Amino acid sequence: MKVDFKKLTASALSVAVLASLGGCALLGGNADEDVIDAADNYASTILSRKSSKIIDLYSELNSDITEESLDELFDHDPALYGEDYDRICSAIEDTISYEVDEESVESSKKDGEGSVDVIFSIVDYQAVYDEVIADEGDIDAFVDALADGETQEITQTISFVLEDDEWLVSDKKAKNLTELYAFYMDAFDFEFATTSDLSPDLIESIEWYYSDNGVYTDVYTIELDIIPVTEAQDIEWNFTYEYYRDGQLIFSSDEQTDSGYWIESYYGTSYDSQAQLDENGYLVAGEYQCIVYDLAGNVLADSTCTVENGGSTTTVVTGDDDYSSIWANGVDEYWYSYSDGSGYAMGEGEYTTDETTMEFTCQVYDEENLASFPVYYEVYYSATGSTDDAEEVYSGTITPSEYTNGYFYEFQYTDNSGFDAGTYYFIGATDSTGSCILFNVEATVS
Repeated sequence: MKVDFKKLTASALSVAVLASLGGCALLGGNADEDVIDAADNYASTILSRKSSKIIDLYSELNSDITEESLDELFDHDPALYGEDYDRICSAIEDTISYEVDEESVESSKKDGEGSVDVIFSIVDYQAVYDEVIADEGDIDAFVDALADGETQEITQTISFVLEDDEWLVSDKKAKNLTELYAFYMDAFDFEFATTSDLSPDLIESIEWYYSDNGVYTDVYTIELDIIPVTEAQDIEWNFTYEYYRDGQLIFSSDEQTDSGYWIESYYGTSYDSQAQLDENGYLVAGEYQCIVYDLAGNVLADSTCTVENGGSTTTVVTGDDDYSSIWANGVDEYWYSYSDGSGYAMGEGEYTTDETTMEFTCQVYDEENLASFPVYYEVYYSATGSTDDAEEVYSGTITPSEYTNGYFYEFQYTDNSGFDAGTYYFIGATDSTGSCILFNVEATVS
């Protein structure tokens, strides 16, 4: 048989070339470009933060990633998290850009896998924050500085799998995505000096309540009141205050919220367990200064009163029997309800599960002894109506509140979610040791 070596060689070369071309298509070919294009599409889409479009780019292997979980990740609704948080997140989002590192691409159609690095650029928001805080800047300064701040790079290797001839992202638990958007969590930690809409222009006058031109005699409590101008009586006043005695700081309040005709700053035995008292149990004599601040630290009011002792004819209580007798003869007790508008509870301390505040009220008739007398009380709850399993749910100390028709102790317990059915016990005493019980009453909820 005569063999045509030229034809045989040509045929062999043709097969080799075809096999080579076929191998390139199977093992790579344009797969690199496809992976690069898929990465570019993925990066641009996640920067749009449109969950419905992002979810379409993920492989079925990532069943833990849903459109709802992406919505939750990207959510910084000012109605939920506040205007400042929303402004910070939006400003950082605007600084993000990316570049696909084409030299890093790897792909295999045969294996159905590919990857490529994407280099994200984002403002170094922590460094910007540190600079703004060092300059005593506020939220406005921070948001402005983010736009021009130094940037940092986040390099991520984006993995792909080939499904139905489409390169889709494989990112378990959206690890890359949450790393890029970590600032959503970090932004909760950014705090700035508080600004305030309050100003001395909103104040008509200040007054030491129930004093004789700023002089108190034999008292348990003193009170500086800000009287707002008419248009400021409906706004919410958020503030703190300090009390000094003879120039020494003795009390710093927590943040207060008040509104109306009197914006009140108290000091006394009901507010400071360390308050110094004289031998009769009254605040020690001295010059008491109260300074009221808005939440930005600006002074709203600054005034001084005088506390004197020794002018009262009040009975000096010397023992538990005296306390019990004064209480028994000096108050009128009843239950109060906020549910139906009538004011008084339906029956003797009867409430329903849709009510949120119960109140045991004691109207003071012995004002000479009880108008400023502090009473400690505790509230216990039992689902079974037995004191054996009752658990304490509240405790506090109050003095009477003065109204146009007299003084009233208002022993309240509030549960904004509504009361549980069962029995609530109110126990009042002269102090937290319970050495002298003034009342022990119960309310039922059904």
